[in-house]
Amino acid sequence: MKLFLTFVGSILMTGCCLFSSSSESSRDVQFVQIFLHTGALDELDTFHGTYQKDLIPGTVKTTMWLTTREQEIIITTLERYGFFSLPDTLYKRPANETLSPDLGKQVLRIRYKDQDKTVVWDDGIELVPHNKFKDVIESITQLIGDIIASKPEFKSLPPVKGAYR
Repeated sequence: MKLFLTFVGSILMTGCCLFSSSSESSRDVQFVQIFLHTGALDELDTFHGTYQKDLIPGTVKTTMWLTTREQEIIITTLERYGFFSLPDTLYKRPANETLSPDLGKQVLRIRYKDQDKTVVWDDGIELVPHNKFKDVIESITQLIGDIIASKPEFKSLPPVKGAYR
């Protein structure tokens, strides 16, 4: 009987421990908060823990959080490029120029410690050969995009159905 009670007790203790750890939040603390709107409707929003993918047509949304390591990599990159010193507007397309498709304003907002910085640029910055911020913003958004694309939450989303013309 003692052996049986010890066995049952150990199973209950293990079960309680397993239940306790699975009921706790499994996501890392978001010490870096990011809002990144690129393309027409793709958005990472770690302020609210979501990622929206543009399916062209339509969108799909999933939960998305970054690991501590991913956040550290992003902060190191932001600091290397002086993100928090960038101007608020990186590129404004001249009113007489058109782009087709026009994906509109692109936005990157980062909140880290006591810093909260939002930069915007018009779609088409990649076409401007001498914009000194083009390489910086492309490097930062590429890094964040690569991190997003590596996550299981992203990989489980349906593929893009079409293209903008």
